[in-house]
Amino acid sequence: MDSFSNYKITSYDLYRGSNALERFVNKFEEELAKIQIDLSSPAEIIMEPGDHITFNKAIECYICKKSFIEPAPEILQQFEEAKQQLLECKEWEAHMKKDHSKKKDV
Repeated sequence: MDSFSNYKITSYDLYRGSNALERFVNKFEEELAKIQIDLSSPAEIIMEPGDHITFNKAIECYICKKSFIEPAPEILQQFEEAKQQLLECKEWEAHMKKDHSKKKDV
């Protein structure tokens, strides 16, 4: 069986002995151990064209809608202060450009 729901019998073990149930359980546990080994190793992400852009822009889980990272309140405050300082710098630059252009006109 593969992971794309293409079910196909790859092997079988026909047994009709007195300990058939015990043998079935043992085979079942062996198969379970193999499956667990297969699932324990990370699989490669299969992406279509354009999926990398969406993947890199994602900031929340598409299933539960929770943010991947919950920043601490202090960090949020620092970002807010930095944003405010940047806005003030841009306003100052715009003001300086206006003053500079007025001086050229005179």
